[in-house]
This record gives sequence, C-alpha cells and structure tokens, in this order.
Amino acid sequence: MKIAAAILLALAVFSPGANADCVKDQYGKVVCGNGQCETDSYRKVYCAKVGGGAVKDKYGSVKCGVGNCARDSYLEVWCSTEPGGGAAVDLYGKVKCLGGCTEGSADLCEEGK
Repeated sequence: MKIAAAILLALAVFSPGANADCVKDQYGKVVCGNGQCETDSYRKVYCAKVGGGAVKDKYGSVKCGVGNCARDSYLEVWCSTEPGGGAAVDLYGKVKCLGGCTEGSADLCEEGK
C-alpha cells in the first residue's frame, strides 16, 4: 500500500500539468498555459510549451524556450535547450543553462487560453 501511495505521489509531482502556469491578462481574466506564462507590454498573455520558460525581453515582448529562461545583463533572453532545464544568471550577468543556452524566441510561445 505504501508503494502505491509513493507511486501516485511521484506521478502527481512529475505530471506535465505540474508545470502549467496561470496569469491575469489585460482584462483581469485568468489565462493559463501548459508551460510558464508571461504578459507582454500590452498585458497580452503568452505561454511556453510544457517544460518551457517565458520571459519578457527589454522591449516588453515575450520570448519562450524549450527549457527555463533568464535575462542576461543586456536584458536578452536565453533559454535552456532541454525541456524543463534550468537557466540562471551568474555574477557577471551571463546566463548559464542546463544542456546549453539558446536565444529565446517568440515563435516558441503560444497565446494563453
């Protein structure tokens, strides 16, 4: 019985829905996506796919990635190349990513629903 409970707990924690995100849009409506969501400068919601990140760039546009994203010291968005992979900024303002970094892209974003 304990094993079954542990398996159910693990499935709940690691299920794709666990990465879903919700934010409020420009009308105050709650909008959700499969991955991380972010509002652009007009408060329109864009979301990454499952396991991905969404971050606003220096112009207020949302950029998404396969993995998590972060802004460097120039406010450029960089994302992990691995789904669910981490991204963080080092002491020098450079983004470091699990599996390597790639530039965030609006093409990888989906409109929040």
